[in-house]
Amino acid sequence: MRNLRARFFWGLLLLPFMTPPAFAELVFISPGVWEGTLGTKAIVACFNFDYPSGSYFYKQYKKPIQLTRKEQDGLWHEANETGLWLLDPGQGTTLSGTWSSVKDALVKLPISLSLVDSSKSKRACGSESYTSQIEAPPKIEIGKKKEFAPGRSFRPLRFAGQATVELFGPEPTLAAINRELRRDFDTGKDAIQEYFDKRREFLGRVGVPAEDENTTEPEYWTSQWLSIRNYTWAAGTGRSGISWFYRTWDVQTGKQVDLWTWFGSRKESLRVPGAGPVVATSGGSMTPKLRRFVFRHEGIDPGKVEENCESNYKEDAYYDLTLEAGGMRFAQPDFGDGCAIEIEVPYAELGPVLTPAGKAAVRRILESAK
Repeated sequence: MRNLRARFFWGLLLLPFMTPPAFAELVFISPGVWEGTLGTKAIVACFNFDYPSGSYFYKQYKKPIQLTRKEQDGLWHEANETGLWLLDPGQGTTLSGTWSSVKDALVKLPISLSLVDSSKSKRACGSESYTSQIEAPPKIEIGKKKEFAPGRSFRPLRFAGQATVELFGPEPTLAAINRELRRDFDTGKDAIQEYFDKRREFLGRVGVPAEDENTTEPEYWTSQWLSIRNYTWAAGTGRSGISWFYRTWDVQTGKQVDLWTWFGSRKESLRVPGAGPVVATSGGSMTPKLRRFVFRHEGIDPGKVEENCESNYKEDAYYDLTLEAGGMRFAQPDFGDGCAIEIEVPYAELGPVLTPAGKAAVRRILESAK
């Protein structure tokens, strides 16, 4: 799922320059955009200067393939090691070499290129002359349908790097919910330009048009309630670039609800592009009464916690509140320090801390489970 992730990119950028015995001469390639052939296929290639990276695409397909030069062998390696480029010293505005299959070393094809853009940009793969040939006005991409449960399924939708989902099931309100989810897409000029700018930035850095990793999927779905999870991992970032939020709908009415109001707790609004202000159940903190109840249920004494974890037990600590099969889950983001709190309270035991609206909602959950 993370074939375009940040650790991959920055790992490439930080590769140490080792100098074992070379198998091929380290040939300097003038940064720029080149056109020509690989075998009999017409291609366009580019090479960056700041970092030994490049990219090429077949004119027939217009899908860029990353090239990375490795000093260990002096060769240009295609992404996923599908092929190797051995380039000869350039002759002015011409470049030649040999493409070799990684799977079968006997399969070789000639490479012949001519320089078509020798602009002084050190990030030629992000230049207009290269990217304009692989960019087209974005359209909504429809993914394969996946089963969530018998009689209920969904399929992912994408637009300009953004993600949402389309739902299929017996509930009459799904049509309205699907329309609301479609409005997640920001189709404005600024959003589309930002999408292409990010792709160009990474092409100019490492030769691949990286995008943020965005997914949207249902997490909880019954005849009464539906929860959708939106997840993002921003390209070029580490753990700090990961974020997510949940939204919940009353399937009977088709209206979005805030689960925190079932407990009278504070809530956090989140704006989804194109959809206006919406309520995300991931942003909330417990009231003092709810906090005491949940900690007592789990047998937690907040006065007896490790010093480095004290902030996790404070009254304003952040929790995701989600619907689960057996109860409601209060969970903090896990940063790998062992401090994150995750507690699930069975629905039947929540009564003492529920508001009247919360009691009615939980009663519907329990009755539908019978």
